[in-house]
Amino acid sequence: MKHFDFIVIGGGIAGLLTAYMLKSYKTLLLDEDGILTSGASAAAGAFLFPKVGFDTVYTRFINNAIIESLKFYEEMGIDTHKIGVTLLPRDERDIEKFKKYENEIRLPFEKKYGGFFFKDGGVVFPEDVKEKININFEIKKIDSIYKEGEYWRVGEYRTKNVILATGHKKLIDIPYINIRSVWGERIEGNGEWRIENGEIKGELPCHFHKNCSVGVIDGLMKIGATHKRNCPECRENEEEAYELIEKAKEIVDIQNFKITKIIGGFRAASVDYFPVVGKIIDVDETLRQNSRVVKGEIPKFWQYIEGLYIINGMGGRGFSNAYVCAKMLKEYIVNGKDLGVIDTKRLFIKWARREGEEYLKMENGK
Repeated sequence: MKHFDFIVIGGGIAGLLTAYMLKSYKTLLLDEDGILTSGASAAAGAFLFPKVGFDTVYTRFINNAIIESLKFYEEMGIDTHKIGVTLLPRDERDIEKFKKYENEIRLPFEKKYGGFFFKDGGVVFPEDVKEKININFEIKKIDSIYKEGEYWRVGEYRTKNVILATGHKKLIDIPYINIRSVWGERIEGNGEWRIENGEIKGELPCHFHKNCSVGVIDGLMKIGATHKRNCPECRENEEEAYELIEKAKEIVDIQNFKITKIIGGFRAASVDYFPVVGKIIDVDETLRQNSRVVKGEIPKFWQYIEGLYIINGMGGRGFSNAYVCAKMLKEYIVNGKDLGVIDTKRLFIKWARREGEEYLKMENGK
């Protein structure tokens, strides 16, 4: 039986970059389909765009992730197509919001093309990322994991540490973590598009984002969006693809567009939009040792399930969020560095206040 220091389950961008960060250890990545070949990561437009908004912890986290991930991909020899991005207001109400945001933006920008232009805006292709980032990987479906003494049993393998990077799919039930599935699509195609004075051009001066993201790379237009929420039955189809094309036409006048590829997948989003990273908390023991947490007190004693971690909830910004989260998770595991706002503890505290008492009643009644 093979032993590993770490087994990462899930071959999306979060799992791939986590395995890469831990490649100096004996690390194995497992996925039933392959690396970046299905789900959200395969369908991602992989647009690396800043966020416009008030100067909040969330906005700073997102924009820091954009800058760091662009640098990382460039260092890895992955083309980021960094020609900048213009973020456009969606409607009249948004125009008024943009006026308020203007003095809150920390990244360098220009008022251009009817919105805010950021030079730090790019796109990566999932296929390029897969090619350049090499890790120890096997295709294998894992239906369950369980503890054997000090080791976790994962299929025919043993490891002291399991990292769950399974996106919207649940491998085990974690009561306090609710990951929502949000349908997203990437459309690629060829055509012509008019900009500014109506001249037809094959390229755009930069990438754009309004109700969807649009970029043209080597004559190929990419359109991506987090398309539908609460849609478990969603699948790729031309009708939805043309809905996205109509949204793209609000940005540029697209002519004679022919779809060459439609890829869809369910993105994993947390209830508060921040990624979910860290150790998995032992719910029963933590509630038992902190009986008043259900009344709103912060736990004084945290109990964890030894050797079990999670990296999830990347939302629609997986190719930027995942890099920062994977780096932070490694620092947390290896050096004990605090995870801050992305730590799973924040979700436990909220869950315990809202559902802790009912959970204890159900557990005591079993």
